[in-house]
Amino acid sequence: MNFSFRPFAPAALLAALCAVTALPAWANDPLLAGGDYSVLPLMEKHGAVFSDRQGKPGDALAILRASGHNIARLRLYEAPGKGNGNEGWHWPAGSMDLPDLLKMAKRSKDLGMQIELTFHYSDFWTNSKTQIVPAQWRAELDKLPDDAARFERLRQRVFERTRDVMKAMQAQGTTPEYVSVGNETEGGMLYPYGKLGGKTLDENWPRLGALLQAGYDGVKAVAPASRVIVHLDDGGNVAKYRHYFDHLRKLNVQFDVIGASYYPFWTKRSVAQFTAFAREITQHYDRDLFVMETGFNWTPNLPNGYPGQLSDNGPYPASMSSPEGQAKFMAELLDGLRRTDRVLGVLYWDPVMIATPGAGWAVRDADGKAGENVVSNTTLFDFNGRALPVLDAWRAHTQPQRKE
Repeated sequence: MNFSFRPFAPAALLAALCAVTALPAWANDPLLAGGDYSVLPLMEKHGAVFSDRQGKPGDALAILRASGHNIARLRLYEAPGKGNGNEGWHWPAGSMDLPDLLKMAKRSKDLGMQIELTFHYSDFWTNSKTQIVPAQWRAELDKLPDDAARFERLRQRVFERTRDVMKAMQAQGTTPEYVSVGNETEGGMLYPYGKLGGKTLDENWPRLGALLQAGYDGVKAVAPASRVIVHLDDGGNVAKYRHYFDHLRKLNVQFDVIGASYYPFWTKRSVAQFTAFAREITQHYDRDLFVMETGFNWTPNLPNGYPGQLSDNGPYPASMSSPEGQAKFMAELLDGLRRTDRVLGVLYWDPVMIATPGAGWAVRDADGKAGENVVSNTTLFDFNGRALPVLDAWRAHTQPQRKE
């Protein structure tokens, strides 16, 4: 299916941006705003081609940087590859492992971007449902005599791996400014050892707390100035965040920043509702907040005509599943976050995973074929790799401005 859209009128976009950029004196200046670019080398390997708003081909990362992106989220898997995934699927070997991370970190830093590093502590995707202990770690743990010994070694592993990766990042001059200890850990991490469970979902908190603390200690052993993030899903759910961080506070688990995923589709909340949540949570815990993930459809369907991972945009009307609508949403979000005290920034997911043969959410163990790319209709580039109007929203909020 060849997708085309009516170009967004520059005058209309400029007017929209001007309407939201008159900032109060206390507004965050500038906002950290970027995306997760971890998949970019894999996309390039499969032949993805990107171009700027004028259609001039170029390096996607440089195009994003020129548009105002100022921070790169980079994720780390331990040993991705066949057999190290879940339910017959794996992430491609050589993608998002340590050598790949180091290359992307240098590439990002050379463009003058800050870095947010996310440890998945797994060989595969992690979220509330899936937090699989890396295969090499499991092999070591299986040799130990009992559960207590296995957990203690796992805790040490988290510390050692975090410390060693931070040393490698530091050695090449790319020490990350922000580090997430785990990814969307609302259900725990490194299952079953750090999994929250039981009738009240309150069992196993001491173990989860110990694992999160081990990650924190590993970061600070190398880079005390790097700020450690604990990241949950469902941004806007005050009860979930209070329940979770109250437990961490009781256990004296250390962290510097609260991370939240915010997708209108998943959360069913508007920007205004999310920023109200951000104000309440940051004030209650006296911690800054970082929006670790966000996304919005620029067209309703994937190239094959079926809905993608975000089948709609939640409380926003279906008519906004368009290039114009995506640009309007991000202008609203960037402005809302910049006006909200103690919100550090936002990271878009996934800005560069455009429709490309051979690239999908994972690879099947049985035949090596890639699964569906379910986010190609939420990227910051269209199906042909051309930058979308949404990029025009970035610069207004990531460059210093005169305060009124």
